[in-house]
Amino acid sequence: MDDAYRDIGRLYLALLSPERERGDRLGDGAMNRWMLDVPPGAAILDACCGVGNDVLALHRGIPAVGKAGPWNAFGSDFSESLLRVARTRTAARGLPADRLRRSSFADLAGIGDWRHRFDVVLAAHAIYTAPDGIDEGTYDDYLRASLHGMKAVLGTGGRLLTNIRDWPAAEARGYPPTVVENRHGGEVFRCRYEWRPGKTLRSLHAATLAFECRDSGERAVSTLRFVGRSADEMAGMFREAGFRVIRSEPTGTEGDRFITFMLQPVS
Repeated sequence: MDDAYRDIGRLYLALLSPERERGDRLGDGAMNRWMLDVPPGAAILDACCGVGNDVLALHRGIPAVGKAGPWNAFGSDFSESLLRVARTRTAARGLPADRLRRSSFADLAGIGDWRHRFDVVLAAHAIYTAPDGIDEGTYDDYLRASLHGMKAVLGTGGRLLTNIRDWPAAEARGYPPTVVENRHGGEVFRCRYEWRPGKTLRSLHAATLAFECRDSGERAVSTLRFVGRSADEMAGMFREAGFRVIRSEPTGTEGDRFITFMLQPVS
């Protein structure tokens, strides 16, 4: 699989508010609330950790949300470019370097010392992404393999927290371009997000993300690919992969809607 983020590095900070960059909260509102019920010290894996913002939040106990954590936080991601940034950021907060590893979702099943280790696995804003070589016809097989990998690292009674984009809401809004701008360490980071939607909701969709740091002059462009599936279709895929849907609810903002699921492996 191709690493769509290979040239992004720290420019990904454009997508993070200062609060999220500090690790004050997770990026998904439902996950923030649901984590309040997880005992401090539990082993938690962010299986798409990116630059490490949610790993930091787990390590710190999501302090902006309420009395929770801190947890025994780990992270994995397919992008080595983003992991390099994550390792630097999390090490500065005292997280051991070996807590972060490069892995696809499916390849988690092959990490021996992580097998059945985690009380909770997070996979936020990622499972609807289609890596290079995956399209609308092969996405379901890719998702099955991904879910198998995440199930393999969950312990008895563990939970998988994941989300999908609300594709009908995105279509209803006409997939408008989005500009996100955030300031970190005195520098201004900016990202413009432009869609190229597929012919139907279930088609392959693409989005071009143009990143820049206004102060340093750094720039990078990444094209991400997605496959649309309804909440009911995804719930069926979860059950087929051996999960029970415990909870689901809409999350996000009015202009950027998601649906978040809490899943439990079925013995």
